Amino acid sequence: MRTANLLPWRQQQKRHCLRFWGLLFTGSLLLTLVLWTALRASSSLQTDVYAHRQASDLALRQALEQRQTQWAARVVQRQQRQRWARQKASTEAWQAELIALAHALPEQAWLAQLRFKQSTLSLHGYATTLPALAALETALRQLPGFGPGTPGEMRQDAQGRWEFSWTLTRKEQAYADPS
Repeated sequence: MRTANLLPWRQQQKRHCLRFWGLLFTGSLLLTLVLWTALRASSSLQTDVYAHRQASDLALRQALEQRQTQWAARVVQRQQRQRWARQKASTEAWQAELIALAHALPEQAWLAQLRFKQSTLSLHGYATTLPALAALETALRQLPGFGPGTPGEMRQDAQGRWEFSWTLTRKEQAYADPS
């Protein structure tokens, strides 16, 4: 009988088996390392993305707050301009009446003080003669834009001038000062 020597074949099978399991183990180890590295890189990228998003959100919030501050300042400026325009319109509305008042004053009379309060104009002034005072009274009663006024105190001062006060009420309420 012949005996077969299977030792080289067994060694070859053993080497194939060791090589197979070694490659499988090494491949698994390499695959695990690659996956771990990929997860770590992904985590790092995700952290960077979150950091950039947070920085951009912060920058956006700051820009928004700055815009809101600018908007509020513009609103205040617009309100100031509107208030100024109303005051200017109210002042310009008085221009015609005051010019008419200046033209209505006789030469011998002059005003020392004008006061305006809620469509009431208070005049205080002086006249050199009593006829000038009478002419002033007539002129003030016929003044356009004002209703009949009420005379106040009239007296003669130490220098011989006639001191007078007069209160006129404005006819048109459209130009009345809102304050």
